Order: sequence, then structure tokens, then C-alpha cells
Amino acid sequence: MDIPEFQEELREHLGDQIYFLMESTSAYDKGSTREAKRLALAIRILLNDGKRSKSLLTLLKKKDILFLDTSYDEEGNQVAGCGLLMTVFMSNGGEYVAPLGNGAPMRYQNGKIPFEQWWGKTIFVNGRGGSLTRRDLVLTVCDKDGGAHVDLKLDNPYRDFSRANSLGWKFQKDAVEQNFAGRPQLASIRQVAYEVLKSLEDEFPEYF
Repeated sequence: MDIPEFQEELREHLGDQIYFLMESTSAYDKGSTREAKRLALAIRILLNDGKRSKSLLTLLKKKDILFLDTSYDEEGNQVAGCGLLMTVFMSNGGEYVAPLGNGAPMRYQNGKIPFEQWWGKTIFVNGRGGSLTRRDLVLTVCDKDGGAHVDLKLDNPYRDFSRANSLGWKFQKDAVEQNFAGRPQLASIRQVAYEVLKSLEDEFPEYF
């Protein structure tokens, strides 16, 4: 695996996946939020080690790099919350958004952390004991919610998060209480993609 030709090919694949991330984040930010599903697939290729396959960073022997953590700590939270999201209010209502680098300063106080800690960090709790990590979120979007496959049998915490407004965040418009617009899982994937790109840029600046 260490022969120069093989390493060169792996780095070409790395360049491809970084390109896909940048293209899909640009499209997402212009309003095509469905691009989050393609973001999840690129993130899985880059980072997830499964029983039958290794991640691209593992093949490149770069899994030991540090990853930017922009999520509030949700571990043990007794009320529903998602540490990767923020909400904005506009004339037509409220919306879930990815803060990217524009959130409150305390969001970025953790800096960079080891991969396993980052990948396995709880980023959503439903207030009833259910939770999701970054790994859960990315793999469910990929394997069950249209990133690479579709499965109508979604796990309860993810279904609560993505379909049932389990965050419980609402706003008042014309004296009527309404749910926030959009799907929080897509905005969360966008924020994870922001973290991944920032982390890779420091290690592989030649691709940026």
C-alpha cells in the first residue's frame, strides 16, 4: 500500500472528495439544501471505517489529524437540543441553519479534537433518552435517507430529529405558533461538512 503509484491515486481520490464537498457546500448555501445528502456521502467516504471498507483518510494514514468541533455539548442534556444548529428569524418565519463560522464565540471554544472523540460526540438529544452522534447522523443520511440508499425504517432518534420536530422549537407569526422551516438533519450535515473542510484545509492546503 505504500508504493508511490498507490499513494498518488489515493491523493487523487482525496482531491475528488474535497472538490465534491466544496461544490455541494456552495450549492447548499445558494439554496439547494438537498445537497446535504451528497455531502454526507463524501464525508462517509473520507472518514468512516466499516467492516468491509476503510475510509480514505485511513488508507492515507491521516486518520490521526485533529477535527474542528463547533458543536455545543449535548451529552446528558435532559431537554431536546442539537449542538450543531442555530435558528434565524426572518419576515416569513424561522429556519434551522448551519452557523458555519458565524456562531457565538463559545461554539468554537473546543478548537480541534481527536477524530474518535469528534465522530462519536453526541450532537442531538430528543429529551427522552434518544441521541445521535456525528457518525449516527452521517451514516443514517447515507445508508437510509437517500445519500446512497433509501430505507423507510428509520431509527427512532433520527426519525424524531428529522421528521417529528422533536427539538420542539417554534415561533410566533400572526399570533399563531409554527414549527421552524426546513429539515434540521440537512443543516446539521452542512455544519459537519464545514468542520471537515476546515480540518482538511489545515492538513492538505494544496487542495484549497
